[in-house]
Amino acid sequence: MELYTLDSLLRRETVVDKFESLIWTERYVSAGDFELVLHSTPEYRRLFSAGMKLASNVSHRVMKVRTVEDSTDEDGKATLKIKGYSLEKELEDRVAFGALVDTTTGSKWEMTGTPGNIARKIFHDICVTGILSAQDIIPFIHEGNVLFLDDTIAEPSDTVTVAIEHTTVYKALSDLCSMYDLGYRLVRNFDTSQLYFDVYAGSDRTTQQTTLPAVVFSPALGNLQNTTELTTIENYKNVAYVFSPVGYQIVTADGVDAGVEGFERHVLLVKADDITDTNPSVANALMIQRGKEELAKNRQLSAFDGELNHNTEYKYGTDYNLGDLVELRNVDGVTSNMRVTEQIFVADKEGERSYPTLAINLFINPGSWLAWDYNQVWEDLGLTDYWATA
Repeated sequence: MELYTLDSLLRRETVVDKFESLIWTERYVSAGDFELVLHSTPEYRRLFSAGMKLASNVSHRVMKVRTVEDSTDEDGKATLKIKGYSLEKELEDRVAFGALVDTTTGSKWEMTGTPGNIARKIFHDICVTGILSAQDIIPFIHEGNVLFLDDTIAEPSDTVTVAIEHTTVYKALSDLCSMYDLGYRLVRNFDTSQLYFDVYAGSDRTTQQTTLPAVVFSPALGNLQNTTELTTIENYKNVAYVFSPVGYQIVTADGVDAGVEGFERHVLLVKADDITDTNPSVANALMIQRGKEELAKNRQLSAFDGELNHNTEYKYGTDYNLGDLVELRNVDGVTSNMRVTEQIFVADKEGERSYPTLAINLFINPGSWLAWDYNQVWEDLGLTDYWATA
């Protein structure tokens, strides 16, 4: 694995291929990070400084150096440890809000559209157009996807209304995309001095489809080793009681029977003091949406880490990418469709290796709770039945 310093135009400048270790991580719905450890020399101390940008031959992401630590141990060994984050983290330095003219307490930036388009609008308005300040515009920025194949998984088509309080672009995008299983990325287009931002949903590479070659990870197939499986319901909630000044709604999580009861019922209390619309249909729709959003933050987690065998037939960036659905078969023969949420590259004295992190996929299907229009309620549709029996 090679590392490059970048010049002010994001072009490769200096190759760094002699280091003790390098961990390079990129993520689907949040910023990646890296840690580089080198022998401390005058050359390296001059080369690396806080704020400089790095690229790698295994990734399109750009990392920015945040800290440089120069230390000497008791044996006199001098070590330079350099850490930083991918450029998505820079979005913490941008405020997500619609205008500076309305700064009153409780004011919000309201947008209506599909989740993907709302995410694109947040970035476009603040970081491309610069509606708050022209100085907020991201240098070298372009919008769209020129580096990856088109996704085969459709984005959620629901029309939702999002009301954003004063926050950062990074948090607004991360929260919204996490709720709807979308990813976002800020990637470098090689040495063209171009950065591309896009929101994406990934591609289906399981054996249930025939459009793309299937990707199946399994210790039994010899392409995974040193595996770790994690399942937890520590923060899991499946029913939300949403209370507002104009009423309440009981919202059930996607895929959960509305009649769930007893010890299987995990209730989340949601205070929606900001929902005050006097139109019952609108208020109910907003409360249902708020309940779905909060339940999305409290899902049960099933994750899997594994080291790719050097002889694996699957290559990251070619056979699968972040956000893709792949198939996982564990040692017991149980098969799950998992989303690639993270890819870690490691280079050290033991050699080079890569690690995917896989998580249970919960994307929105037509006919599910998240797929129906939030501006409609049962009474508007002329229905009298319950979800459990409809």
